[in-house]
Amino acid sequence: MATVSARLGPRYPGSMTTSPPLERFPSLAELSAESRRLLDGAVKRIACPHGAPLVARGDLVAGAYLVEKGALRVYYVSAEGREGTLYWVEPGQSCILALNCMFSRLAYPAWVESEGETEVAIVPGDVYRRLFAVEPAVQAFTFEVLSGRLFELMALIEETASQGLEARVAGFLLRRSKGAAAIAVTQDQIARHLATSREVVSRVLRGLAARRLIATAQGRVVLLDPAALAGLAE
Repeated sequence: MATVSARLGPRYPGSMTTSPPLERFPSLAELSAESRRLLDGAVKRIACPHGAPLVARGDLVAGAYLVEKGALRVYYVSAEGREGTLYWVEPGQSCILALNCMFSRLAYPAWVESEGETEVAIVPGDVYRRLFAVEPAVQAFTFEVLSGRLFELMALIEETASQGLEARVAGFLLRRSKGAAAIAVTQDQIARHLATSREVVSRVLRGLAARRLIATAQGRVVLLDPAALAGLAE
């Protein structure tokens, strides 16, 4: 039987304090004074190190998780035991699976871990539901999160079903670089994100490097030709 997750709660070995105003979420500035007092009195923040396991499949989540720093990686585990990333929750975003489970009181269907030094503001489920019922800003934010993630998940399904691994690796590198010239990532991490093996990823990276699309170093991939990588990803 699923139990309420304590990973994003007081038993998690990280700091948890009352949160100041959520500057990463400007729509919350539109709340009424009464709702703002309710939110300020209930929201908590937890700080966690890179790679901390936060939610496991089968947990009943404690509320809405709003990322202020770092990122949350939401992933699945295949029948073969390989991980595959569903999406990342970046600063200013919330996890739509957690919101859905909070509203429907269903068990969480995936796993979540922190990526980088991460801070998450937690709005208890009963408070978020009260705000959603009366505040257009909270309703708009929730539907924005839903629509954005829906398109991302549809794109992931299409990519996984129709693209070869080379195209998926190229797409992953472009997404995670966020326009930068390089990305700090290991072959093991790429394999975990794409639900494949390190050996397969290593072979793909060697091929991309031989064509001078990327250069690799220990724990680092340099994007030499982002336009060509984008062509592969498409």
